Amino acid sequence: MRTLAYLLIVLFFILALASFYFGVKKKGRPVFIIGLYVIIFIYTAAIGVFYAHYVPDSSPDESAHIAYVYYLHETGEIIPHFEDMHIFNNVMMKWSTEPNYEYQESLVNYLCHPPLYYHIMRLAGGFTPTESDVVVTIQKMQLRYFSLAISMIGVGLMLYIGYSRLTKQCPWLHLLYAVTITSIPMLSYELCAVTNDALALVTGTICILGLIRFCEKKRNLGTYMLIATGISASLLTKLTTAMLCIFMALIVLVITMIKERSLKGLIAKEFFISIPVYVIAAVYYILVYQRYGTIHPSLELICSKDYFENTIYYVSKAERVSFTFSEYLSYYFERFFLSWSGIESIYRFMKTFTYSLTAIPFELLWVLPVLLFIPVVNKKAGSLALPLQAGWISCALTFIYQLKSAYGTYITRGYLGGFASRYYLPFIPVLALALAVILASLLVENGFNAETEELTVNGSLATFGKRMFYNQMIYAIGLGYAFLLFYGNFPFFLLHFAA
Repeated sequence: MRTLAYLLIVLFFILALASFYFGVKKKGRPVFIIGLYVIIFIYTAAIGVFYAHYVPDSSPDESAHIAYVYYLHETGEIIPHFEDMHIFNNVMMKWSTEPNYEYQESLVNYLCHPPLYYHIMRLAGGFTPTESDVVVTIQKMQLRYFSLAISMIGVGLMLYIGYSRLTKQCPWLHLLYAVTITSIPMLSYELCAVTNDALALVTGTICILGLIRFCEKKRNLGTYMLIATGISASLLTKLTTAMLCIFMALIVLVITMIKERSLKGLIAKEFFISIPVYVIAAVYYILVYQRYGTIHPSLELICSKDYFENTIYYVSKAERVSFTFSEYLSYYFERFFLSWSGIESIYRFMKTFTYSLTAIPFELLWVLPVLLFIPVVNKKAGSLALPLQAGWISCALTFIYQLKSAYGTYITRGYLGGFASRYYLPFIPVLALALAVILASLLVENGFNAETEELTVNGSLATFGKRMFYNQMIYAIGLGYAFLLFYGNFPFFLLHFAA
């Protein structure tokens, strides 16, 4: 495993040197940039396949997600009756070499997510009945690979955003963006599991792409349909992703109307044509509300006995950990950011400290977008400034809501979870693009034309030399940052946790 880690590090430096070379050589530059994205795409998929085989039980919720798919597979219901869904035992039945699992009808499934992902997963098959009424043969790898394919559609869309929006004259920016997109350890780790996070990557990215096009004033029907599809599909997949999308869309819309002093963005005919897409999600929530009295049912609501007796979400008062508010904040932030720079699941493959050199670059991704609000950076960001600012604000607002919800759950039920940072993976394009745009805005004109490969000395040689050195320093900082992200992901796992 160590040899593989070192080979990957060598591969990164080859790509980094090539990005420098094609930064000054026009011939072959377009092919290199395309090849760069293809390599990163394949690399990310390969990590998912590796985890799928190396870590057999990759997610504590995977069996519950599979059971959700199984329920829809068996009943054919469009909107599931959550109280009738059960879960599979995580442990394979010992009396058979086949992948047989017990369907535990005595326990209610604690996942009450919207069903879009699970309906799509029905196409994967993977379930075979046995002679027993409560034992099912599950082809887990078949389900995992199907879910991996869904995830990779999302990753592909994320990479497309960078390829289409960043200047082709700076290959190193594309390397930085592509590495940042795929560097969060939980992304690749989640790719190997059956989880609705897979579809959330797709729906969130579709919304981001639509809002970027809206800010670029490409306000045709395709743009409005992208936004509508992203928001509606997110509402039918994962509420956290939907919250991110809705906040971002509202901020973009309001700021645009203020700047343009017009309601055209809201009353455009293309928007009205896209309304039926929103109606699909609205109908689902109306029907769920009529059935359960809430738009988001929970195990506590549909089966309080199972909630209090058989889940980790309720801790008896005698076993609760006592924190002051400041102590809880310290605990929450540490667990949140360690799970952002590492892997938090059944197994914990984590960095040692939140302020270690391999963790800080991941945490800075949340802080650096603040620089987008500096006038100089904002101006150089152009049409990307507003969607990136809106996307970052939506992440901050959702984080505050998540923190408030987690603290409330701790106070009332003693549960110390709710800090999952993977919820923000669908919006990693916002953070990655913000990083690339900020570094690009720091560059100064040094007389080199990457399109013609011509170099013009403007001013004195001393000034010219300083500008050249300054730009080279920015390149080095960007690629150094990219390396820390790259190393802190899969190579770090191979060197510190893989046997």
